[in-house]
Amino acid sequence: MTGLTCVTQTDMKSLPVLPQAGNCAHNPFRPHSDHKPPMPGMGGSRQAHALDGQGGAGALGINAKYVAPNPMDARVQRFALQSVARAVLPGSRTSKCLRLRAHNSDVQVWKAVEYGTCQYAGLQTCGSVWTCPVCAAKIAERRRAEVLAAMESHKASGGTVLLLTLTTPHQRGDDLGELLARQAKAVKSFWADKTVRKVREDMGTIGQIRALEVTHGRRSPHNNGWHPHYHLLMFCGSGADSAQLKDWSVRLYLRWAACCVRAGLGEPSFEHGLKLHDGSKAAAYASKWGLEDEITKGHTKRAIHGETPFDLLRSVLADKADKQAAALFQEFAIQFKGKRQLHWSQGLKARFAIGEQSDEEISNHAEESAVLMGLITVDQWRDVLAVEARATVLEIAARTTWGHVLRYLDFIQGAHSGTVFDPGDLAEVRQILMSQPSMPP
Repeated sequence: MTGLTCVTQTDMKSLPVLPQAGNCAHNPFRPHSDHKPPMPGMGGSRQAHALDGQGGAGALGINAKYVAPNPMDARVQRFALQSVARAVLPGSRTSKCLRLRAHNSDVQVWKAVEYGTCQYAGLQTCGSVWTCPVCAAKIAERRRAEVLAAMESHKASGGTVLLLTLTTPHQRGDDLGELLARQAKAVKSFWADKTVRKVREDMGTIGQIRALEVTHGRRSPHNNGWHPHYHLLMFCGSGADSAQLKDWSVRLYLRWAACCVRAGLGEPSFEHGLKLHDGSKAAAYASKWGLEDEITKGHTKRAIHGETPFDLLRSVLADKADKQAAALFQEFAIQFKGKRQLHWSQGLKARFAIGEQSDEEISNHAEESAVLMGLITVDQWRDVLAVEARATVLEIAARTTWGHVLRYLDFIQGAHSGTVFDPGDLAEVRQILMSQPSMPP
């Protein structure tokens, strides 16, 4: 990390007075009549903030349109989904991601100068693009930048990029693992086919980038179950007209259908089995790649053509009784573990001078030109985990001062050793601190 400076702590006397925490031995979700009177400026009501999967989950329902006011809001929502993933996948690396300290180091909070967002350092990360909403967002953004850079370089040299989509028949009762294995067999034989190789030669193909995606159709009228499919960005010659694209599509489809039948998948329809689109479709796909499967920049996909795996987490966040969504996410996590989300054909990255970096390396990479806000002690971090306030700490740090963070940490002191905090009190304290972003000197 470069360009690092340390932010000094705000004078504690200038900070707002917070309500005192009590040792609540009874149910922390006590009736509203037992709450303290609302703080000034609170409007007489408390709205629990949906952080780290605690409270206010309804707004993240599958059919809800969520638009994050800024990047920090999107990061807060990802922490909420990560907490859901932790509950669904206990014992997994994702369940420990950004919770356990790395090498017994201090927990650090850094603020990106350019974006105004905050992130942790000194914590273990899982680096999973499949099961971790926090790591997936960071990795997807980097991978998307790599893809766009390669496309721009290729187009600048006179080439074009086409979008090829491959899909297969799928039914409600299909086993996801078996479906993936048969698809992999079909894809392997497809690329080895003589006719396919001839079409690729006619197209002037120098390589391709393959993306593996999956949705589930449980909410669709027909519920055709799991739908794994491939999108391929084909780096080709100077382009072709619509008639040529149609000819290539037909020839490729016939071979793809034959490969699917041999692999035991059945024959895909001509309408859906294979689609070959021109450069405009390829550019549109690449520009938003990765955004459907997680909530970077506040994007939430609607369940029109199926739920993505992170949509399943949103369902559990909105309704903990949705056992089907939890079970489907578990199945997905098992079958996709170790698979590559993006696959570049041999030599393509080197051709465009794209460096090699693993997903885990990207997830651990710190943002450039960030400033160190402050350090969190071991006991303070245990308190943060006890009240599921990882996102809250980052939110306060990003929008206010480090002194406000210290006041919040002081308020939740003792949480890890048994002090019980009412969720309404925590939401109230957060709102008080967030409403005063600047303090007088």
